[in-house]
Amino acid sequence: MKSSIKTLVGIVIFFLLCSQSIQAQSQISGAIQAESGQPLPFVNVLLLSAADSSLIKGEVSGENGEYVLKNIAAGNYLVMASMVGFLESYSSPLQMKGEKGQMNLDAIILQEDVKELKAVEVVAKKPLFEQKIDRLVINVENSITSAGSSALEVLERSPGVVVNRQNNSLSIAGKDGVVVMINGKINRMPLEAVVQMLEGMPSSNIESIELITTPPADFDAEGNAGFINIVLKQSNDNGLNGSYTLSGGYGKGTTASSGINFNYRQKHINLYGDYSFSREAQEQVFTFGRQVRLNGETIGTDTRSVRDPIQRNHNARLGLDWNLSPKTVLGVLLSGYDNRWSMNAMNHSTISRNGLPDTLLAITNDEVNHWKHLGGNLNLQHTIREGEILTLDADYLSYDNVNPTNYFINYSDGAGALLFEEQTFSGKATPIEVGVGKLDYTKTFSEKLKMEAGIKGTVSHFDNDVTVSRIENGASVNDPNLTAKYQLEESIGAAYSAFSLKLDDKSDLKLGLRYE
Repeated sequence: MKSSIKTLVGIVIFFLLCSQSIQAQSQISGAIQAESGQPLPFVNVLLLSAADSSLIKGEVSGENGEYVLKNIAAGNYLVMASMVGFLESYSSPLQMKGEKGQMNLDAIILQEDVKELKAVEVVAKKPLFEQKIDRLVINVENSITSAGSSALEVLERSPGVVVNRQNNSLSIAGKDGVVVMINGKINRMPLEAVVQMLEGMPSSNIESIELITTPPADFDAEGNAGFINIVLKQSNDNGLNGSYTLSGGYGKGTTASSGINFNYRQKHINLYGDYSFSREAQEQVFTFGRQVRLNGETIGTDTRSVRDPIQRNHNARLGLDWNLSPKTVLGVLLSGYDNRWSMNAMNHSTISRNGLPDTLLAITNDEVNHWKHLGGNLNLQHTIREGEILTLDADYLSYDNVNPTNYFINYSDGAGALLFEEQTFSGKATPIEVGVGKLDYTKTFSEKLKMEAGIKGTVSHFDNDVTVSRIENGASVNDPNLTAKYQLEESIGAAYSAFSLKLDDKSDLKLGLRYE
């Protein structure tokens, strides 16, 4: 009896996973042209809500002027196109009715911005999206649409990026395996923990986000889908300056965040730091039903899942740059975060055979995922002569993760009478230590030609201690098949060389070679 019921439970769990991973695709496509009919590449294309003009998604037109906005929910929208030297232009209001809809818009025509001025005042302002030879830069700092958002919310609106909040994953251009970097340094946590960290990082502390789909030679040989580099703010103004932000809201629960950053710069020193805190509690409700033919029978499931996750994040950074001489700068940086995610979930499922209730299943899941990180960096930059720079970096990174989870499962027959119940407890402790040493040399031959070369060594130690136990006859019994402890020691050495050449005003060439 138990074996038969557990087979049905396996089907329910399969449906639970499928319901989260199978999502309908919808998209809006079109093209951007000049008045002459010439396609316009690298135009900022923004999908706006028709109700309040808030930013939903962004993209950059390709070399043929075409664009595709993917994963668009049903709703009413406008498409706006903007580019330096042209007037902004909007599409007609449009309505996406179905989650599987595909809409091809008429070409949006941009008119040149020509004005006669008696006096000229030049003000430099970066566009929201900036296409470079190997990356797309999102200039968060000057974007009013990013105000009050988290780093994860900015990524959700970024070209080619898909954020799956149900399983805490990121993908670029439909590819998994994204590596996230902070100020050019790889974050060594699992991606699901990185997503939680980004949810708690306010956009007010971010200068830009770089989506790197063609990694240069000085990047590590990982990141199948590419790299996401988050560049944090640092002021170049003299004296003491800083900012403070506070935001809050309520939807299906409360959300609040705050952040502060400062910078103190004098002739020979620069002291800077920032701290941010966020807390979010948003109830999530999922309902779905499925039917499948199995061994000549029709097995149906109807499931309702109610989740109550609470996420709390602390992020802090403190750094000092000291000019030892006009040509040499010594830097020290300490950083850390404390991210705690907890969830209480209740799943009710009715399993039916040939249209009649067969088994009722109630699963209560209590889970905590707590990550702590402390990192230190020592760096030295020396200008050998004009256009020739030597940089030395040493990093120590420490991560600690605990992930206790409790499952309570009640099995009842179709009439609601209790058949049996199970209690399972799992715990995971994962400390990680990483040491990184790096030496880089840069030589600028001219405004058009630049060479880079360097070596890097990484040593890491990883522990993973997993325990699984069940309640049997009132006592906790370890499951030897699922309880295990693993250790990993890894050493990686690398060397690289790269050349950058500006061919003309519209063309750049970058060549690189890396060995690990």
